[in-house]
Amino acid sequence: MKKLAGLLLLSIAFTGSLFAEKVIYVHGMSLTESNEACQGQATCGYWKNPVTGDHVFVGYDGRRNPFESIASAGSVRLLQMLNQYCRNDQGQSCRLVVDSMGGFTAAGTIAMYNRDRIYNILYSTHFVSAEGGSDIASLGDTAIAILEFVFNLGNNQAAQGLIESRDAIDALVVSNARSLFDHNRTNGTLIYHVAAKGSIFIAEPFLPGKDDSLVAFHSSCGYRVAGGFSKCMGEKIRTCALCFWQKPTNITPWDGHRMYPGAPIEGVSTTHAPTHNDFPQFYARP
Repeated sequence: MKKLAGLLLLSIAFTGSLFAEKVIYVHGMSLTESNEACQGQATCGYWKNPVTGDHVFVGYDGRRNPFESIASAGSVRLLQMLNQYCRNDQGQSCRLVVDSMGGFTAAGTIAMYNRDRIYNILYSTHFVSAEGGSDIASLGDTAIAILEFVFNLGNNQAAQGLIESRDAIDALVVSNARSLFDHNRTNGTLIYHVAAKGSIFIAEPFLPGKDDSLVAFHSSCGYRVAGGFSKCMGEKIRTCALCFWQKPTNITPWDGHRMYPGAPIEGVSTTHAPTHNDFPQFYARP
Protein backbone atom coordinates (compact mmCIF):
# COMPACT_ATOMS: atom_id res chain seq x y z
CA MET A 1 0.00 0.00 0.00
CA LYS A 2 2.83 2.41 0.85
CA LYS A 3 4.44 1.67 -2.50
CA LEU A 4 1.13 2.22 -4.31
CA ALA A 5 0.55 5.49 -2.46
CA GLY A 6 4.04 6.64 -3.38
CA LEU A 7 3.47 5.84 -7.03
CA LEU A 8 0.15 7.69 -6.94
CA LEU A 9 1.74 10.80 -5.45
CA LEU A 10 4.53 10.62 -8.02
CA SER A 11 1.95 10.33 -10.80
CA ILE A 12 0.03 13.36 -9.51
CA ALA A 13 3.21 15.43 -9.25
CA PHE A 14 4.32 14.33 -12.72
CA THR A 15 0.93 15.16 -14.25
CA GLY A 16 0.86 18.55 -12.57
CA SER A 17 4.29 19.43 -13.93
CA LEU A 18 3.26 18.41 -17.45
CA PHE A 19 0.15 20.56 -17.53
CA ALA A 20 1.81 23.69 -16.13
CA GLU A 21 3.71 24.52 -19.32
CA LYS A 22 3.04 26.62 -22.41
CA VAL A 23 1.09 24.58 -24.94
CA ILE A 24 1.78 25.18 -28.63
CA TYR A 25 -0.83 23.87 -31.09
CA VAL A 26 0.27 22.96 -34.63
CA HIS A 27 -2.49 22.36 -37.19
CA GLY A 28 -2.41 20.06 -40.18
CA MET A 29 -2.92 20.43 -43.90
CA SER A 30 -5.37 23.23 -44.67
CA LEU A 31 -6.44 21.91 -48.08
CA THR A 32 -8.15 24.98 -49.49
CA GLU A 33 -6.94 27.91 -47.44
CA SER A 34 -4.06 29.22 -45.39
CA ASN A 35 -4.29 29.46 -41.61
CA GLU A 36 -1.43 31.96 -41.32
CA ALA A 37 -3.65 34.36 -39.34
CA CYS A 38 -3.61 31.91 -36.40
CA GLN A 39 0.08 32.55 -35.77
CA GLY A 40 0.67 33.63 -32.16
CA GLN A 41 -3.06 33.83 -31.44
CA ALA A 42 -5.16 32.26 -28.68
CA THR A 43 -7.93 31.27 -31.10
CA CYS A 44 -7.77 29.49 -34.45
CA GLY A 45 -10.63 28.35 -36.66
CA TYR A 46 -8.86 25.10 -37.52
CA TRP A 47 -9.38 23.85 -33.95
CA LYS A 48 -13.18 24.01 -33.62
CA ASN A 49 -13.60 23.29 -29.91
CA PRO A 50 -12.51 26.03 -27.48
CA VAL A 51 -9.01 25.60 -26.08
CA THR A 52 -8.29 26.71 -22.53
CA GLY A 53 -5.14 27.13 -20.44
CA ASP A 54 -1.85 28.78 -21.28
CA HIS A 55 -1.62 28.12 -25.01
CA VAL A 56 -0.77 29.62 -28.38
CA PHE A 57 -1.45 28.55 -31.96
CA VAL A 58 0.98 28.12 -34.79
CA GLY A 59 -0.50 29.39 -38.05
CA TYR A 60 1.04 28.52 -41.39
CA ASP A 61 0.11 27.88 -44.99
CA GLY A 62 -1.01 24.26 -44.79
CA ARG A 63 -1.25 24.02 -48.55
CA ARG A 64 2.54 24.07 -48.81
CA ASN A 65 5.41 21.79 -47.89
CA PRO A 66 5.98 22.65 -44.21
CA PHE A 67 9.76 22.56 -44.74
CA GLU A 68 9.83 24.83 -47.77
CA SER A 69 12.09 27.87 -47.48
CA ILE A 70 9.30 30.43 -47.32
CA ALA A 71 8.15 32.70 -44.49
CA SER A 72 4.72 31.03 -44.25
CA ALA A 73 6.04 27.46 -43.99
CA GLY A 74 5.01 25.31 -41.03
CA SER A 75 8.49 24.66 -39.67
CA VAL A 76 9.42 28.36 -39.91
CA ARG A 77 6.28 29.38 -38.04
CA LEU A 78 6.75 26.68 -35.37
CA LEU A 79 10.34 27.79 -34.79
CA GLN A 80 9.09 31.35 -34.23
CA MET A 81 6.81 30.12 -31.44
CA LEU A 82 9.54 27.93 -29.94
CA ASN A 83 11.92 30.87 -29.86
CA GLN A 84 9.32 32.96 -28.10
CA TYR A 85 8.02 30.45 -25.56
CA CYS A 86 10.33 27.46 -25.24
CA ARG A 87 13.99 28.41 -24.90
CA ASN A 88 16.15 26.55 -22.39
CA ASP A 89 18.46 29.54 -21.96
CA GLN A 90 15.49 31.64 -20.81
CA GLY A 91 14.18 29.07 -18.35
CA GLN A 92 11.16 28.31 -20.55
CA SER A 93 9.50 25.00 -21.39
CA CYS A 94 6.58 23.93 -23.55
CA ARG A 95 4.72 21.01 -24.99
CA LEU A 96 3.16 20.56 -28.40
CA VAL A 97 -0.29 19.43 -29.51
CA VAL A 98 -0.28 18.61 -33.21
CA ASP A 99 -2.64 17.16 -35.80
CA SER A 100 -2.20 15.31 -39.09
CA MET A 101 0.51 17.05 -41.18
CA GLY A 102 1.31 18.96 -37.99
CA GLY A 103 2.86 15.70 -36.75
CA PHE A 104 5.20 15.65 -39.73
CA THR A 105 5.96 19.34 -39.19
CA ALA A 106 6.64 19.02 -35.46
CA ALA A 107 8.70 15.81 -35.62
CA GLY A 108 10.87 17.18 -38.43
CA THR A 109 11.41 20.50 -36.68
CA ILE A 110 12.40 18.73 -33.46
CA ALA A 111 14.74 16.33 -35.28
CA MET A 112 16.48 18.87 -37.50
CA TYR A 113 16.48 22.07 -35.47
CA ASN A 114 16.75 21.04 -31.83
CA ARG A 115 19.92 18.94 -31.91
CA ASP A 116 21.58 21.30 -29.44
CA ARG A 117 18.42 21.25 -27.30
CA ILE A 118 17.92 24.97 -27.55
CA TYR A 119 14.23 24.34 -26.94
CA ASN A 120 12.88 22.58 -23.86
CA ILE A 121 10.01 20.67 -25.48
CA LEU A 122 8.79 18.30 -22.78
CA TYR A 123 6.64 16.22 -25.09
CA SER A 124 4.51 16.39 -28.20
CA THR A 125 1.06 14.81 -28.51
CA HIS A 126 0.30 13.72 -32.07
CA PHE A 127 -3.29 13.17 -33.21
CA VAL A 128 -3.65 11.07 -36.40
CA SER A 129 -0.08 12.07 -37.17
CA ALA A 130 1.15 11.99 -40.75
CA GLU A 131 4.76 11.85 -39.54
CA GLY A 132 5.39 8.82 -41.72
CA GLY A 133 3.47 10.24 -44.67
CA SER A 134 0.16 9.23 -46.20
CA ASP A 135 -0.33 6.41 -48.69
CA ILE A 136 -3.14 8.49 -50.16
CA ALA A 137 -0.66 11.27 -50.94
CA SER A 138 1.48 8.69 -52.68
CA LEU A 139 -1.31 8.23 -55.25
CA GLY A 140 -0.65 11.63 -56.83
CA ASP A 141 -3.62 12.89 -58.83
CA THR A 142 -5.88 10.16 -57.41
CA ALA A 143 -5.25 11.67 -53.95
CA ILE A 144 -7.05 14.82 -55.04
CA ALA A 145 -10.27 12.91 -55.79
CA ILE A 146 -10.12 10.98 -52.51
CA LEU A 147 -9.49 14.13 -50.47
CA GLU A 148 -12.39 15.85 -52.21
CA PHE A 149 -14.64 12.98 -51.12
CA VAL A 150 -13.31 12.66 -47.55
CA PHE A 151 -13.73 16.37 -46.86
CA ASN A 152 -16.95 16.68 -48.88
CA LEU A 153 -15.57 19.50 -51.00
CA GLY A 154 -17.55 18.82 -54.14
CA ASN A 155 -16.76 20.06 -57.63
CA ASN A 156 -16.54 23.72 -56.75
CA GLN A 157 -14.06 26.45 -55.94
CA ALA A 158 -12.96 24.62 -52.79
CA ALA A 159 -12.05 21.57 -54.84
CA GLN A 160 -10.04 23.77 -57.18
CA GLY A 161 -8.23 25.13 -54.13
CA LEU A 162 -7.32 21.59 -53.16
CA ILE A 163 -5.50 21.17 -56.45
CA GLU A 164 -3.37 24.14 -55.41
CA SER A 165 -2.41 22.14 -52.30
CA ARG A 166 -0.40 19.70 -54.39
CA ASP A 167 2.82 20.94 -52.76
CA ALA A 168 1.70 19.65 -49.34
CA ILE A 169 0.43 16.40 -50.86
CA ASP A 170 3.82 15.78 -52.50
CA ALA A 171 5.57 16.38 -49.17
CA LEU A 172 3.40 13.68 -47.55
CA VAL A 173 4.24 10.96 -50.06
CA VAL A 174 5.34 8.11 -47.79
CA SER A 175 8.86 7.79 -49.22
CA ASN A 176 9.35 11.59 -49.04
CA ALA A 177 8.10 11.97 -45.48
CA ARG A 178 10.14 9.04 -44.17
CA SER A 179 13.40 10.04 -45.84
CA LEU A 180 13.39 13.78 -45.10
CA PHE A 181 14.81 13.47 -41.56
CA ASP A 182 15.85 10.91 -38.94
CA HIS A 183 12.59 10.10 -37.16
CA ASN A 184 14.49 8.37 -34.35
CA ARG A 185 16.07 11.70 -33.39
CA THR A 186 13.71 13.37 -30.92
CA ASN A 187 16.45 15.19 -28.98
CA GLY A 188 14.92 14.48 -25.58
CA THR A 189 11.30 15.14 -26.54
CA LEU A 190 8.79 12.32 -26.06
CA ILE A 191 6.32 11.95 -28.91
CA TYR A 192 2.95 10.53 -27.87
CA HIS A 193 0.49 9.18 -30.45
CA VAL A 194 -3.28 8.97 -30.65
CA ALA A 195 -4.32 7.06 -33.77
CA ALA A 196 -7.79 6.67 -35.28
CA LYS A 197 -9.30 3.64 -37.00
CA GLY A 198 -12.40 5.04 -38.74
CA SER A 199 -11.73 4.15 -42.35
CA ILE A 200 -14.05 4.80 -45.32
CA PHE A 201 -14.60 2.61 -48.36
CA ILE A 202 -13.05 4.90 -50.98
CA ALA A 203 -9.67 4.98 -49.21
CA GLU A 204 -9.57 1.41 -47.92
CA PRO A 205 -7.88 -0.20 -50.98
CA PHE A 206 -4.99 2.25 -50.84
CA LEU A 207 -4.15 2.18 -47.12
CA PRO A 208 -2.38 -0.82 -45.54
CA GLY A 209 -3.67 -2.20 -42.24
CA LYS A 210 -5.92 -0.07 -40.07
CA ASP A 211 -6.34 3.58 -40.98
CA ASP A 212 -8.45 6.69 -40.38
CA SER A 213 -9.35 7.17 -44.07
CA LEU A 214 -6.24 9.23 -44.87
CA VAL A 215 -3.39 7.99 -42.66
CA ALA A 216 -2.50 4.36 -41.93
CA PHE A 217 -1.29 3.13 -38.55
CA HIS A 218 2.31 2.86 -39.77
CA SER A 219 2.29 6.67 -39.85
CA SER A 220 -0.14 7.66 -37.08
CA CYS A 221 1.49 5.19 -34.67
CA GLY A 222 5.05 6.16 -35.55
CA TYR A 223 6.30 2.81 -36.87
CA ARG A 224 9.83 2.41 -38.21
CA VAL A 225 8.62 0.95 -41.51
CA ALA A 226 5.54 1.32 -43.65
CA GLY A 227 3.26 -1.70 -43.55
CA GLY A 228 -0.11 -3.12 -42.57
CA PHE A 229 -0.52 -2.73 -38.79
CA SER A 230 -3.64 -3.42 -36.72
CA LYS A 231 -2.45 -1.89 -33.44
CA CYS A 232 0.09 0.64 -32.23
CA MET A 233 3.44 0.31 -30.47
CA GLY A 234 4.80 -3.03 -31.65
CA GLU A 235 3.45 -5.81 -33.85
CA LYS A 236 4.68 -8.78 -35.86
CA ILE A 237 4.00 -8.36 -39.59
CA ARG A 238 5.19 -9.60 -42.98
CA THR A 239 6.57 -7.13 -45.51
CA CYS A 240 3.42 -7.56 -47.60
CA ALA A 241 -0.06 -8.87 -46.89
CA LEU A 242 0.28 -11.83 -49.30
CA CYS A 243 3.86 -12.85 -48.38
CA PHE A 244 2.68 -15.93 -46.46
CA TRP A 245 6.04 -17.69 -46.87
CA GLN A 246 7.71 -15.07 -44.69
CA LYS A 247 8.03 -15.32 -40.94
CA PRO A 248 6.40 -12.25 -39.34
CA THR A 249 8.95 -9.87 -37.86
CA ASN A 250 8.31 -7.72 -34.81
CA ILE A 251 8.32 -4.02 -35.77
CA THR A 252 8.54 -1.26 -33.19
CA PRO A 253 8.00 2.50 -33.32
CA TRP A 254 10.77 5.02 -33.81
CA ASP A 255 12.84 5.88 -30.74
CA GLY A 256 11.03 8.22 -28.34
CA HIS A 257 7.60 7.46 -29.84
CA ARG A 258 4.86 5.85 -27.73
CA MET A 259 1.11 5.84 -27.13
CA TYR A 260 -0.38 8.67 -25.13
CA PRO A 261 -1.22 7.27 -21.65
CA GLY A 262 -4.77 5.93 -21.75
CA ALA A 263 -5.13 6.05 -25.53
CA PRO A 264 -6.24 2.68 -27.00
CA ILE A 265 -3.58 0.83 -28.99
CA GLU A 266 -6.37 -0.21 -31.39
CA GLY A 267 -7.08 3.45 -32.22
CA VAL A 268 -10.03 5.69 -31.38
CA SER A 269 -13.27 5.16 -33.29
CA THR A 270 -13.36 8.11 -35.65
CA THR A 271 -12.18 9.15 -39.08
CA HIS A 272 -9.30 11.52 -39.76
CA ALA A 273 -11.06 14.84 -40.15
CA PRO A 274 -12.91 15.20 -36.78
CA THR A 275 -10.01 14.11 -34.58
CA HIS A 276 -8.52 17.52 -33.88
CA ASN A 277 -11.97 18.74 -32.82
CA ASP A 278 -13.01 15.87 -30.57
CA PHE A 279 -9.96 14.45 -28.83
CA PRO A 280 -7.50 17.10 -27.62
CA GLN A 281 -9.82 17.75 -24.67
CA PHE A 282 -9.31 14.14 -23.54
CA TYR A 283 -5.68 13.49 -24.39
CA ALA A 284 -3.99 16.90 -24.49
CA ARG A 285 -5.43 19.03 -21.73
CA PRO A 286 -3.69 22.43 -21.74
